Amino acid sequence: MSQRLRLLFVDDEQEILDFLVRVFRDCDSETALNTESALACLRRQRFDVLITDIKMPGATGFSLIDSAIEVWPDLPIIVITGHYPEMPADANNKVRHWILKPFSIETIREAVMNSVKKSFDCA
Repeated sequence: MSQRLRLLFVDDEQEILDFLVRVFRDCDSETALNTESALACLRRQRFDVLITDIKMPGATGFSLIDSAIEVWPDLPIIVITGHYPEMPADANNKVRHWILKPFSIETIREAVMNSVKKSFDCA
């Protein structure tokens, strides 16, 4: 029996989280509205891909990325943002894909699928 892709979506906008869960309804998804909640999820279980926003109240997506890498060094990370010009130079070494808002269903699905190395039931 094949394993389903496990995704963690992090964004401070509930509408975006709801949209992403619908787009990936064939995967196992969890959501978090902030960095603190996301880190709690990452400490509880392993995910195949982390998809996060950068600009959020409280701790930013950058601190989440750094903490996620400490917990799961090989975790593929995708950033969805409207603020790409503000990215620090070293961010490209930590992030697999950058997706600018607004984005299409095809763009986000392709980025997630390209981020994983093995086959899952999520295609």
